[in-house]
Amino acid sequence: MIRRFFILTLYFGIVLNLSAFGTYAEGRAIVKVIKLISGGILFESFEGVFEIASFDDSENCDEIEKCYTPTKKQVEFSVRIENKDTIKFLQDNLNKVILIDYKIHRLEPIALSTNFEILKAYPFKTNLAPDFPLKFVVEKTGSRNYSFFGKVLQIEYRGTAIKTYEGIYYDRQKDKIRPFSVTNEEMAEYVKKTMEYTKEYYIGISKSIVKGFRETTFDIFEINYKEQAGGL
Repeated sequence: MIRRFFILTLYFGIVLNLSAFGTYAEGRAIVKVIKLISGGILFESFEGVFEIASFDDSENCDEIEKCYTPTKKQVEFSVRIENKDTIKFLQDNLNKVILIDYKIHRLEPIALSTNFEILKAYPFKTNLAPDFPLKFVVEKTGSRNYSFFGKVLQIEYRGTAIKTYEGIYYDRQKDKIRPFSVTNEEMAEYVKKTMEYTKEYYIGISKSIVKGFRETTFDIFEINYKEQAGGL
């Protein structure tokens, strides 16, 4: 009995440790690639740097709705050598704003020089698809709600044991960048689709008192291309 317990403990310990070595996050983001070169240490890959919208969370403001001043940060990334279509697209679109799908590995993969891997890159679409829903609403998670006009700039599925959707959006009216969370998986998928288009929209935010497992108390409950979210 003791031997069996020891074997089971060892097995689950190995499984948990291996899961910790997996993906930390998967996401989509609007970026500008400013550098791309052929490199790698043990294996050939393409390495580069992109700029992405960011903010300084130490900025002094009374309420988060009034934060944050938009900034940029540079992120080093890798692309696997066999991902030829993505490499060519990045080469052809240096210093242009594009959309990427990415994966952040918990540990740096042997075949790459960074733990940030670009999986695919896209150009933006100007016109919404004819069947694209202009309004998407889910249940509010808080009692305080507000609406603004802007665009989601990044969203990622994050974590290992407990997973959440986290991201940042741009408030066009106030020229601010803010973090947000999404607790509804269908909303998260819809948000990712909106990022494929250049068109901006109204975003409805529900503010909760308790974060729970999220990184923020600000949860997207509606996206509306025609009017203020939530009838506000």
